[in-house]
Amino acid sequence: MSDNVEKEFNVGGKLETALSGQYELKASNIIKEAWHLTLKNFWSFSPTIVVLILLQVAIFIIALKMQLGDISVLFALFDGNASELQLQSVIQSVMVANFSYEIVSAPLYAGVCLMAMSHATGFKTRTNHLLKGFHFTIPVMLVTLMGLVLQGLSGLLLPFLSMYLSMAFSNSVFLVCEKRITPIKALFLSLRAINKKLLVVTPIYLLIVVMFVAAALFYGIGFIFVLPFFFHVKGIIYRDMFGIRMRVVNSAGNSSDDNNKNSQVFDA
Repeated sequence: MSDNVEKEFNVGGKLETALSGQYELKASNIIKEAWHLTLKNFWSFSPTIVVLILLQVAIFIIALKMQLGDISVLFALFDGNASELQLQSVIQSVMVANFSYEIVSAPLYAGVCLMAMSHATGFKTRTNHLLKGFHFTIPVMLVTLMGLVLQGLSGLLLPFLSMYLSMAFSNSVFLVCEKRITPIKALFLSLRAINKKLLVVTPIYLLIVVMFVAAALFYGIGFIFVLPFFFHVKGIIYRDMFGIRMRVVNSAGNSSDDNNKNSQVFDA
């Protein structure tokens, strides 16, 4: 007979209130909490961000090499010796490689998102939790693919429309992993929920864009803070919008907590 006592509860908002907009969301509170979580989890989370970046760069280089065959062709652009045809070919190859690396690295990106979501609910994480996104490889790659295609097509019409969709779809990966929602529905629900709080969410993401630019100006050093902050913002917004279902398990006087939806286990 098991001595385990389980209790399920919800942290943050709910799916129904997310779609109706009947809840409070303050930009100042999100920014303050995200910064607090960034500092609190800096030494445990930053290595994960570095690993993610290195893996994404490696995937991008491999994808680019598959397109160009010889990456040294890029140096011809800087020397000014490339023809217009070569220039167009390189630009197309870079775009394809960028698209490819985002799709291939989507499970890794999802793993980081889930870690940030866990921080938003009080859990601690380890670098190997980056691999948790691989539990949802296919749906995460599909939702990323669909989102990028929609953003690309909208960008052909109006550039800012692509930026809007990028923000509007920001909760889709969380919905796929935590709520187990299908990719198409996740994109639609994320868009509806963001639209309900567009005036609150937009300034937050504009601030993040400014922080990214500032970090780039300082030789990229600032990214060590900006990237964790960005992921924590996403995790907090998702928590406050859609809520996160948790399960507490008490066993022989010891307690351990795990996320019921994404099957992640962290020490409380």
